[in-house]
Amino acid sequence: MDLSVEQGCPQCGAPVSVAESDNFFVCPFCKVNNYIVNPAGARYALSCGNNLEQERGDLYFIPYIRFRGSVFLVSGREVSHRIVDTTQLGFTDLLLPPSLGLRPQAMKLTRVSYHASERFLPLTIKVQSILARAANLSGMDSRGNAEMLHRAYIGEGLSFIYLPVRQEGRNLFDAVTNSALSPAPTDTFLQERSKPFQRKWQSDFIAALCPQCGWELQGQGDCLAVPCPNCDTAWELSGKGLQQLAWQQGESRDAMAMWLPFWKISTGIPELAISTFADYVRVTKQPITGGWPKKEELMSFFIPAFKVRPKVFLQTATRMTLSQNHLHLAPGGGRISRRYPANLALSEARQALKVILAASALNKKEVFPLLPRIRFTNVCTTLVFLPFHDDGHDFIQEQSGVSIGKTVLSWGSKL
Repeated sequence: MDLSVEQGCPQCGAPVSVAESDNFFVCPFCKVNNYIVNPAGARYALSCGNNLEQERGDLYFIPYIRFRGSVFLVSGREVSHRIVDTTQLGFTDLLLPPSLGLRPQAMKLTRVSYHASERFLPLTIKVQSILARAANLSGMDSRGNAEMLHRAYIGEGLSFIYLPVRQEGRNLFDAVTNSALSPAPTDTFLQERSKPFQRKWQSDFIAALCPQCGWELQGQGDCLAVPCPNCDTAWELSGKGLQQLAWQQGESRDAMAMWLPFWKISTGIPELAISTFADYVRVTKQPITGGWPKKEELMSFFIPAFKVRPKVFLQTATRMTLSQNHLHLAPGGGRISRRYPANLALSEARQALKVILAASALNKKEVFPLLPRIRFTNVCTTLVFLPFHDDGHDFIQEQSGVSIGKTVLSWGSKL
């Protein structure tokens, strides 16, 4: 479930409500398009109760980490997956509630910003430990004695939600409900362990203008990568702002085609002697129809750059990767009316490579044991928009025949 965040427009100051997953928003008052940049991860706080606003000088903020995404596990002879949405306590040196329950969903959050009197408790456990615990809570690790060969977190949304607490002597109170919490060991415990707001936590807002030509970029909600309709460049949002991307698009004469985004990741796999698509077909023992792939075609993975259920993500990436020799790609450009937003980051798509390799392999006994030591070399990435024909219920890729249900895309946009 997406959370609601209250903030001010950076241009006119008007109040704006956005979803937690939003990277792009249009102010309803001044109509300016903005991107949200979180250099050190998104950080939010629960709002204090109305009767406690005047007591902000007492406030300390306890970190909770929220993970929402898909966990993929390769073990034994299978690839399993599950959607996980969990919030866990990040400061474990006090006896505090292990999670925030339903409060983040029921309340509007605010972005953490600088206030001289407010102090923040640090994380006492590593983020990777919390991710591993999230997988354990989903029951994915309890699969008999099968050895875990690889685990990946894809489509993950990792954010920090702070619970404000008020201190009176050793007594601690939840500043949202004013209910008592377990006492601190000493009167100065929170003061000694906490630190003030850090500048790197500040969310930055940048106007959604093409860095090359200044044209207004058109996006929506959680989109991360978008082409410029004026100068035919493409840009991805990162912690440092907008970074230019190489991009391509397929060929289609269908004026009503839906263009879905994919990350084309070209790479070699030395441990499996894979450098071309023909090598990949040979190593994974794929049945061949329509002739053997050309030996000079470099190996590329085609990973959806949009969010869908884990099962559909895996199926689509596997089928598109195995159909790459049927695709006709050209340099990106031109105005396209129906372009689906790219809302899965390139960094997360790269985490999917071993999972897609494992799902494609028909000779699992030979490929699976090598997964822990496999490395990808000479990596080259491109954003690719491919045309899908609209047949009413499904979108069907014109060259490969891969289909994606409309309801699947609609459901995936809520992940």
